Amino acid sequence: MTVATKQNHRQLLKQLADKNISGCLEVNSQKVSWKIYLDLGKLCYVHCSVQSLEQLKYYLHSNGCQKAILALNQLPESLLNKQDLRKDKVAEGIYGKVIPWLISQQQLDDNQIIQLIQSISQDNLFYCLCLVNGTTSWQQDNYFPEWISARIKSSLGLNLSKCLSQAESKQRQWQDCSPKISSIYQRPYFSPSWEVQPLPASGSLDSKTLTQLTQVLKGRTSIQQLSILLKKNKLLVAKILSPYIENKIICLNNAQPPLYKLPAIPRNSERFSFKSSVNNSDQGTTPANSGDSSSKTYKIVCIDDSPTILSEIKRFLTPEKFEITTIENPIQAAPKIFKINPDLILLDITMPTINGYKLCSLLRSSGKCDQIPIIMVTGNTGLIDKTRARISGASDYFTKPFTKDGLNKIVNKYLP
Repeated sequence: MTVATKQNHRQLLKQLADKNISGCLEVNSQKVSWKIYLDLGKLCYVHCSVQSLEQLKYYLHSNGCQKAILALNQLPESLLNKQDLRKDKVAEGIYGKVIPWLISQQQLDDNQIIQLIQSISQDNLFYCLCLVNGTTSWQQDNYFPEWISARIKSSLGLNLSKCLSQAESKQRQWQDCSPKISSIYQRPYFSPSWEVQPLPASGSLDSKTLTQLTQVLKGRTSIQQLSILLKKNKLLVAKILSPYIENKIICLNNAQPPLYKLPAIPRNSERFSFKSSVNNSDQGTTPANSGDSSSKTYKIVCIDDSPTILSEIKRFLTPEKFEITTIENPIQAAPKIFKINPDLILLDITMPTINGYKLCSLLRSSGKCDQIPIIMVTGNTGLIDKTRARISGASDYFTKPFTKDGLNKIVNKYLP
């Protein structure tokens, strides 16, 4: 049965996350549709009707599939026949044609296939949650794309509740970008008179860097493509560009077809800014907890060379809600973080061997911590370099010593 809804697919997915069922939730709008496949309550794959070869290249690049990218130069044109793609419901569009071909040519190993499908699913889920109006229908049968083999399917199950939390957290992080950015597929370019305009005080790029960017930002390269060129997280790139977009130094072209069909990222212009430090209890935002999410236990990794600070953090954060892992040696941090896959990271700036900025940058560039909020911790607001924090990929920062209320406020800001 198909029922008209308004954002009810969010609630439906949250309800389905608690059930050990298999099936497919279809979400449709006038321009785009999604199929969300569940197997015994686990998220296996999210198909979106909006697909492009360029977008697939991005997923291949972000998952380190360089061999597969080169192989696309020999891709048979028949696989991209638009008429065939419209008719072929089983193959699920471009991805369902090209990925099986890459597999048949032995250009992807099992690990890469799983990472690729999961990356596509998480991105598609994010945009599905951006949809305001649509209709939903549920197919109880374990309906699944035929191009994904049973062997691969058995390794795809993601925790749906965690995927929903990560997608919603990502939406909140986008509130710190210019409200003029509605999609990572928008294509920035410089205003003709940008050189005579004063640079925004909140910007982190100087005239020399901006001049270099004019060679790239000509209205054809998307924010996402720019993130590949700069080897930076796409959300971070959007944050860096935001002050210049707000001051009309940089303008935006719309996304190219078919990506313009995707829903806009929900925005609240009042929240646009790079957040200043949260010190004690007089600053911060209202905790984002609501509904039944209060029963969820979140994993937090705290990295600080001071055992006293680590002890205080563990004492201040409610053990019923937070599972805290403390790390004193920053050299040991990365492998532990990759194994734990935390929901949030608290990272001291001043540490021996490797400082917080460098460790943050390493975590972001690893490709495994793109969506994890990383909060810098400093003993003195005068010691933090805001530009360096942005470039390294920090989501926010706050000062120590801190109170229990201040710590909980900034943590709750990033965990729903």
